[in-house]
Amino acid sequence: MRGRLAYIIGLIFIVEGSLLCQNSQSATSQEENNKSYFSLEKKVVEFGVIEMGTTKTVQLAFTNTGKKTLVLSDVYTTCGCTTVDWPKDPFLPGKSGVIKISYNPTETGPFNKTISIYTNAQNSSEVVQINGTVVDK
Repeated sequence: MRGRLAYIIGLIFIVEGSLLCQNSQSATSQEENNKSYFSLEKKVVEFGVIEMGTTKTVQLAFTNTGKKTLVLSDVYTTCGCTTVDWPKDPFLPGKSGVIKISYNPTETGPFNKTISIYTNAQNSSEVVQINGTVVDK
């Protein structure tokens, strides 16, 4: 009888433990679903052909497709020839914005640069590639 009681109590602990684990996983996935989500229009931006000595600027659209306010906290480029202007104000769910990317070439030929965007969203960082070709005037 004692062995059977210990078996039943042990079984109860196992069932309770697995239920707690499931509830924890549900709370985590629900928490993720309640965050902002940073959706980029595209992750590769084609600049096309740029003449040496000129700066070209393109706009990259994004949308907050999550359920909380989105904030872009920082944006990094891989070189000084690329500058980025991004909105500092928060974006409510469903709202869109634009990141302005400017490229000022320093040499002729093809280029491929990287821009890293950091946010408070579920996908807290995104990487964008910019490509193009610089030609002489």
